[in-house]
Amino acid sequence: LSLALLAGCARASSEGSDAGLGTIRGSVLLAPTCPVETTESPCPGRPLAGVPVRVVGADGNVRASAVSDDDGAFTVDVAPGSYLLTASIEGDPARSVKPVRVVVGAGEVVQSDVVVDSGIR
Repeated sequence: LSLALLAGCARASSEGSDAGLGTIRGSVLLAPTCPVETTESPCPGRPLAGVPVRVVGADGNVRASAVSDDDGAFTVDVAPGSYLLTASIEGDPARSVKPVRVVVGAGEVVQSDVVVDSGIR
């Protein structure tokens, strides 16, 4: 009986600890992927798998991180606040990533993609 009570308390406390977090969901995309893009013929970005994504706080410290999956998607849970999302493209210094500012509230899910510059001009 006491083991069952302890297990119930542990589960409730871990669920309660996540209650104040928010979630950032997005994709890492390589773009542009076409040399010419028009409104009539858009050229969507291509998902990139295995890319480390960092969530950086206002103080410059990494608050969370994830790695994009096979579809380029990532999800991270963070405390409410303002963050910069960025990605690391290892081994290819020609590829740049413009950091994306996101603001996350408690219990909120924010959608934000990270775009890696393909270099196509």
